[in-house]
Amino acid sequence: MALLEVKGIAKSFDGAEIIRATSFAVEPGDIVAFTSPSGSGKSTLLSMAGLLLTPDSGQILVDGGVDALSLDDKALSRLRQRLFGFVFQSTQLVGSLRAIENVTAPAGFAGKLDFDPVERAKELLVQFGLEERLYHYPAQLSVGQKRRVAVARALLLNPQIVIADEPTNDLDEESANTVADALFAYAAQGHALLYATHDAALAARAKTLMVMKDKAFVSAS
Repeated sequence: MALLEVKGIAKSFDGAEIIRATSFAVEPGDIVAFTSPSGSGKSTLLSMAGLLLTPDSGQILVDGGVDALSLDDKALSRLRQRLFGFVFQSTQLVGSLRAIENVTAPAGFAGKLDFDPVERAKELLVQFGLEERLYHYPAQLSVGQKRRVAVARALLLNPQIVIADEPTNDLDEESANTVADALFAYAAQGHALLYATHDAALAARAKTLMVMKDKAFVSAS
């Protein structure tokens, strides 16, 4: 059963067409990469797929057929929080929060959980080699360390789908491999990963590669 079905979504800004009708489906274990020239719409597409941005047309089905775009704002927010984890191109860490507090932040909006979010955050940060940075503020972390904190935050609530926008951008090779390997390993556990990248080697690791053609993303395979 598909975790996510995107059917003919499109988007324009100020009369300029950004994304033409694009369709794809994502099942557990799927890893889908999106590549296109800079500024051509990858981030816009991922934002629509992750229910952060409303398309001008088309459908987005989740949970075996629920029409996400028909939901009111409150229901849509709950659905987005339950289904998705996001790794943004800029890490969007809160400067006044320590690393572990940034990771646990999503738990504050999630209601009752069946696990301890602090322990889960510690496990993730240790997994990413940040056991000595748990209580450091973002300003005290390197670019690679901040990105790893952002990935840990995305995985905290065990989302079914992770959406990552240029997750290895501006990272050194070691940090990039750590981040990528963690995301792929998570998808291999029965989740799904959608990511945008300019890195040809990273794109080649995906099960499905989507490329832009006439402003629509289509499968390259």
